[in-house]
Amino acid sequence: MNTLLTYTTSPYTVVILLGCTILLLITTIHQYYKLSLFMRGENGKNLENIIREYLDKVDNLKEHDELIAKHAIDLEKRLSQCVRNISTIRFKAFDSNSSNQSFAIALLNEQGNGVILSSLHHRDRFSMFAKPINNYVSSHDLTDEEKGVLEEAKTAHKK
Repeated sequence: MNTLLTYTTSPYTVVILLGCTILLLITTIHQYYKLSLFMRGENGKNLENIIREYLDKVDNLKEHDELIAKHAIDLEKRLSQCVRNISTIRFKAFDSNSSNQSFAIALLNEQGNGVILSSLHHRDRFSMFAKPINNYVSSHDLTDEEKGVLEEAKTAHKK
């Protein structure tokens, strides 16, 4: 206890404590100055008003983001019903015909619903057929060419 009393009454201790007090006072004044500059704001506005304005802007951005997300979901639903990845093949339907004027074309959406259009071209006549497709399956018999375009469209949708 006696040594503690010696340290507290020493002139060095008083000088050290006085130096620490001055250092703390200078630091406090410097921090007060920086805080007053920070709180002053632009055109006399205070920091609280500026923060509230920015929070309102953030809320508006969140609402706008929700609207964009809903719109994107709606577009995705509508796009899945559109005809995608059309597949076409031209072929020679008859041996007597010298060129490949006949064709088969698959017009399907992402769910595999749509139609296959086929054209058979002969010298003196032209025939066109439409076969409905539901979930990549036709209720009508398909030719090899029609099966080929159906399979191409199906693999294109999976990519």
